[in-house]
Amino acid sequence: MGVVAVARDHTSVEEVLGALADLRLAPSAFLTVCTEDEFAIVTAAVLSELGCAQAFLTPAVALALRDKGLQKQRVRDAGLPVADSARFCGLDELAGAVETGSVALPLVVKPPAGAGSVHTRVVRDAASLAAFARDVGDAPGPWLVESFVPGEELHVDGAVRDGRTVIVSVSRYLHNVVEVHRGRLVASATLDAGSDQALPDALAALTERALRAIGHTDGVFHLEAFHDDGALVFGECAGRIGGGMILEAVRGKYGVDLYREWAAAALGLPSPAADGGGTPGAGPEPEPEKDSFGWVNLAAPPGRIRVLPSQRSIENRPGVVQAQLWAKEGDRIGDMREGSHLLVAKALVRAPAEAVVRERLAEVGQWFAAALDMEPEPVADGEGGSDA
Repeated sequence: MGVVAVARDHTSVEEVLGALADLRLAPSAFLTVCTEDEFAIVTAAVLSELGCAQAFLTPAVALALRDKGLQKQRVRDAGLPVADSARFCGLDELAGAVETGSVALPLVVKPPAGAGSVHTRVVRDAASLAAFARDVGDAPGPWLVESFVPGEELHVDGAVRDGRTVIVSVSRYLHNVVEVHRGRLVASATLDAGSDQALPDALAALTERALRAIGHTDGVFHLEAFHDDGALVFGECAGRIGGGMILEAVRGKYGVDLYREWAAAALGLPSPAADGGGTPGAGPEPEPEKDSFGWVNLAAPPGRIRVLPSQRSIENRPGVVQAQLWAKEGDRIGDMREGSHLLVAKALVRAPAEAVVRERLAEVGQWFAAALDMEPEPVADGEGGSDA
């Protein structure tokens, strides 16, 4: 094991440089600086620019992969369909704009560089904006405000090398991710192989053009888009592997390990998925399995876990081929409706068709909720009572 430099905040350039200096090291001592942590990719890119022999992401590209306002601007400038957006310093300013009608409802409010749908809401009227303001409390601005895009939400995951996608996996969410705040399951299933290719092909084309507009030419990606009545609208894109069990779903569907793809791109090595050493056009993309693969994040209500279904019991459910536990009995759980990344377990499902996978994802979610036994958190003095 190499030397470990300890920084209080790994997303801070100052903190990381200080930790390196304490060991008499500098970025110039390294081949490259990289990370798969979404919150630290700008930090890594800046450090890599400070003398590394090989840069992975430039700071400009890393920022475009994080700042959703800048990202949408680049995608819009490239002529791709994307929601209108604007930045507001605070929610009071936004409330004033809603009152005067200078912004149209419904709209979506989110942090410019957030993740996991944390502090992200659909605002349909002044009352829902006021409720959102109460929920986020003293969370600082600025806020990115986007026009609401109707339709079902899909995600595209894969790897890009020299500006060409070498692996593209298209999936459909069980519910749009923002619905997690209403207690809906966060889950998705890969589209059927050999079915109507119009939608997957259109998404693949949108993805490649969006990545080019953002400037993300080497690495992995997780892109989301909305589909409504045959039309696609770009949502957002991250330069990381998607959450949930997207890693495992892509591995099952295509036999591709996205972590190997990320590491190869970071080190300037050929893509493991590309037949012909990763050279664009040298070989065919991986052939997908005919079956659909899906995953679901299994959450728990607030309280202390008294009984948690075992990994084996989850894997005994119809269609489940793998399960993971991310909590244990006795753990205290907060409100998991706050973000799509919050969970106590995960399940990977395989079935001959997407429709069957979706049914089994919903079934395992219902079964898990019934099998879970929680001790509710006690209500503190002064809390609760009538809403009247």
